[in-house]
Amino acid sequence: MKSDFERALEYLGLDASAISTTTLSMLSSPSRTERAAFAGFWPTLALDARRAIITRMYEASEANVDLDFWDLFRHCLTDDDAQVRVMAIEGLWEDERADLVTLLLPLAQRDPAEQVRAAAASALGRFLYLAECEEFDPRQGTVIRNALESIVLDQSQPIDVARRALESLAHVDDERIRGLIDWAYEHGDERLRASAIFAMGRSADAAWADTVLEELQSDTPAVRYEAALASGEIQIQRAVEPLIALTTTGDADIRLAAIWSLGQIGGQRARHALERLADSADESTALAAEEAIAELEFCRSSMDLLVAEFNDETSGAERWVDDDESIDEDEETVDDDDSLADWDDEPLDLDSE
Repeated sequence: MKSDFERALEYLGLDASAISTTTLSMLSSPSRTERAAFAGFWPTLALDARRAIITRMYEASEANVDLDFWDLFRHCLTDDDAQVRVMAIEGLWEDERADLVTLLLPLAQRDPAEQVRAAAASALGRFLYLAECEEFDPRQGTVIRNALESIVLDQSQPIDVARRALESLAHVDDERIRGLIDWAYEHGDERLRASAIFAMGRSADAAWADTVLEELQSDTPAVRYEAALASGEIQIQRAVEPLIALTTTGDADIRLAAIWSLGQIGGQRARHALERLADSADESTALAAEEAIAELEFCRSSMDLLVAEFNDETSGAERWVDDDESIDEDEETVDDDDSLADWDDEPLDLDSE
């Protein structure tokens, strides 16, 4: 009797244009034998069928986190078609297994297709972030960083590849990377300039605040969009008014970016603006405003909880006494010579051993 996985492959081979979610679910979490069967089946499909199937796999995995096509996406990294390879990289966005780096690095450095190199450079960024957070092998992090720096500095690389490498490098906080961001910002190509603003936001470094504020008025929509997002990433309070102005723009992407950032920055002025926007007749604007308000509420409740926990830990001697014990108020617990008042009056001798 054929397994569900084998039957799913048969269905896909018959008609890849009519791919049901049920059929796709039969491909989830394949065994070693099933992965081998997929490897033999995949090259037999026509290009249009391969593109359709991997697109539906990606969409289904985005809609249902229980679906696991990671091993199938990995196989598709070697597909002859660049579009399929890009979609495979996108499908592996949450795969943090260390060996994926060894597959992505050559794609970022040597794949013949520009769009594949750009996608791989972006994907490597999350591993660099994990390395910076000490959740990934630092030696691998160094390898990734060096590869991405080489891509940025390689003048033969197309701008779209270099900019994605720069965006990934923004996870690293040091002078060399800040220098690369500065270089990209001063570059004549507006695409690289937009990526520099993106990198400023990703770094969350307040040192970039004035630059980001200035670019909120940029004549280039892509730069203005990145500046709107970066304002929220850095949480620039001075950006609230210009962001509110951007919520009235006709560019939907910029408008939604400004709304998101208002939710990140917070404050009474931002909240009032978001409440007005939540009543907008435009569905996307209203939904974005509601989500931003929810973010404000979450941050506020989290802060209240932290304050409450701090107060609980410091709110009285009774927390330091067992339930069946009482404090003898007549008993001296601190010697007069060791009182805090005496400590304040006497300077510390930092030279004494």
